[in-house]
Amino acid sequence: MIASCGNDPENVAGTYTINLTNGPNACMFANWEEGSTVTGTTIAVTQDGESVTVNVEGLAGAYLDVVVGGNQFVGTVDGSHIDARLTGRAGTEGSCAYTFIVDLEGDLDGDVMEGTLTWFQQTNGITECGIRNSCQNTQAFNGTRPPGSGD
Repeated sequence: MIASCGNDPENVAGTYTINLTNGPNACMFANWEEGSTVTGTTIAVTQDGESVTVNVEGLAGAYLDVVVGGNQFVGTVDGSHIDARLTGRAGTEGSCAYTFIVDLEGDLDGDVMEGTLTWFQQTNGITECGIRNSCQNTQAFNGTRPPGSGD
């Protein structure tokens, strides 16, 4: 996550309908197909000054909760840029300890948000973790909130 540069935060709050497109499956996640799209996902963004919370709603939120261990990103707003993280559940495989992480970076232009989700596993760094030590999967997203909801 990028530290705040001190720009006054814009109002990014609102309910957005977003579409996602999967990038390459570098982490070899099950059921991840490069180029696959998901449309009509609803996210609710709440804001308190520079602090932001992004809740993924509906079936996508339930899916995140089951697969990652949560559906809420927490982070900051710097100008029109959102930087937030979903910290999921911890797991182990042999001596490898890891935590699922999804980072959200998004930029708002009027009522349109575009950005990237970066999926990875934070590990204890041992060789036994293999690909988990360095892989990242990404999803590009874009979406809108109703006009005027950011006023």
